[in-house]
Amino acid sequence: MNQAELFAYRLYQQGLLTTSAELAAPFTNIVGLQAQNQREAELNVALQTGVTREQLYQFYREQGIVRTWAQRWTIHLLTPADWRLVISARQNERLPKAYFQGFAPQVMAAVSKVAQVLQETGQLTRADYAAYLQENFDWYASRPHYLDYAILQVLTARGQVWLKPTTDEAPGTLFAPVEGHLLAQQLATEELIRRYLQGFGPATIQDFVKWSGIKITNVRPAWQQVAPEMVPVTVDGTQLWLLEEVPAGKLAAIVDQVAHLTLITAGFSSLMTGYRDKAWFAPEKVRQQLWTKNGLLRAPIMANGTVVGRWSCQVVRQQVQFQVTCWGAYDHNQLDEDFDRVARFLQVDYGGYTLTDAAKLKSLT
Repeated sequence: MNQAELFAYRLYQQGLLTTSAELAAPFTNIVGLQAQNQREAELNVALQTGVTREQLYQFYREQGIVRTWAQRWTIHLLTPADWRLVISARQNERLPKAYFQGFAPQVMAAVSKVAQVLQETGQLTRADYAAYLQENFDWYASRPHYLDYAILQVLTARGQVWLKPTTDEAPGTLFAPVEGHLLAQQLATEELIRRYLQGFGPATIQDFVKWSGIKITNVRPAWQQVAPEMVPVTVDGTQLWLLEEVPAGKLAAIVDQVAHLTLITAGFSSLMTGYRDKAWFAPEKVRQQLWTKNGLLRAPIMANGTVVGRWSCQVVRQQVQFQVTCWGAYDHNQLDEDFDRVARFLQVDYGGYTLTDAAKLKSLT
């Protein structure tokens, strides 16, 4: 497999070459969507499915979609079953000590209290959560506010709490999970490896470690168990892995499709978070245009089998206006179609896009 084939096939694996996927597919293909910015995650769903906002929120309710910390201690939208799988695989991981800032005993005491209340009541608003801890712990009123994140992340890591993405309840309401007990760590990791290779492959064990945030010492035994099911793929002398061989005709068709396609994703795309080595996606100079110093992952534009730009948008008076920075050729009509689909999901008029002067970026091509 060459670099063009790798680029195209990974886009295909992640479901990015369709605009009419089943609504569950963007969630299950890649085991959840990164969702610090929930709107970005929802735009990624809309771009793959054509779903309306009302349909998506109804799906949240019917499927019990959760919004909580998962891979790499980052917020994701997941199905309850995938939440259970991820949390089970990560159950031996520990939050970095820096999260506690010397308050580890207080955090653990609060975790025990909140877990007990959630088990008894099933849910707890953030106001009730804060009032309960203030009533039970003298230190809570003067706590550093980041301690709440440590408390909630420890609860999540233990499988004792999740949040929801809808506004049906008070924002930030905590819920006791309904998925039951966690799975055995190694068995869960084995299944997570399979799911990862199905959605992100071909990839390496180091890619899986980077994506999942699970230490390689906890991954390696599970990887060895799954290894007999894997198919090797060599790209520029590096061995990567899939779960099934790719027929030559199928691969050629995918490469041809990508070579003639202009497409976008929203920010925090799994293309940018799913692998240790980012060079397959874009060279370093291009990545500097997409990865900000404060950790934001900008929305890419891809055309002719490569990354050619980035985009953003702003809603003003019921009209969404797009800003585009490009350093390569793209199909204007296809880009218009993608932006129009974003506008329809946001339920506003499409106001076109403004092209930033990219003369200084020509060296990126």
